[in-house]
Amino acid sequence: MAFSEDVLGNRFTCSGGPALMSDGAFFWRLDAADYVEHYGVALPEEFLAHGTARRWTTARPLTREEIIEVDDRLGELRRAGKL
Repeated sequence: MAFSEDVLGNRFTCSGGPALMSDGAFFWRLDAADYVEHYGVALPEEFLAHGTARRWTTARPLTREEIIEVDDRLGELRRAGKL
């Protein structure tokens, strides 16, 4: 399991911080919530509207095929230098 440290002001650490989370429509790092909590980092309006529409319920588990699709897309973004 990876470990992340706050890169802005050293206010927190997060076990598993680089782990990717997803609700099937969006994905984010586990430590993103710490940046929101400690620094008030703004979240995209589209993400907030999506969460509000779903009433912030727990997301369904991703299927194996969906996990592979997300992994493939992340690989594309990394190769393109966008991550």
